[in-house]
Amino acid sequence: MSYRKSKKGIAIALVLLAIVLLLVNRNTNSGRKSGTTNTQVQQVIAADAPLSFTKHARCRMACRGITEEEIREVLREGHINLKKSDVNDRPCPSYAIEDKVQDGQELRIVFGVCDRQIKVITCIDLDVEYSCDCN
Repeated sequence: MSYRKSKKGIAIALVLLAIVLLLVNRNTNSGRKSGTTNTQVQQVIAADAPLSFTKHARCRMACRGITEEEIREVLREGHINLKKSDVNDRPCPSYAIEDKVQDGQELRIVFGVCDRQIKVITCIDLDVEYSCDCN
């Protein structure tokens, strides 16, 4: 085998390795436990910032039987689903945080994080389809 062919083989192997590493990194960051939490979110949560609720979130909570304590549990213990989050959302980034709460509901709560305030935007039960009239 010539030097030129072995050099080409090494280059192909490196490209394939880079692709595999990118795919592994993408899957790792797609919403695992708090390792994907961005620094701003961690600071706000650590400061135990007060929660505010949109009218829509309150309606969804009532319809789906989700309590404020469950919202706080998801915020404390859940993982960020980056595919459902919008870190470029305006006026504040929004984060979809998911967790199974004590009563067994698998929840996704969307939080808007501005400065040192957390706004609950909406609440979703990932296992049960509800027909809520929250327009």
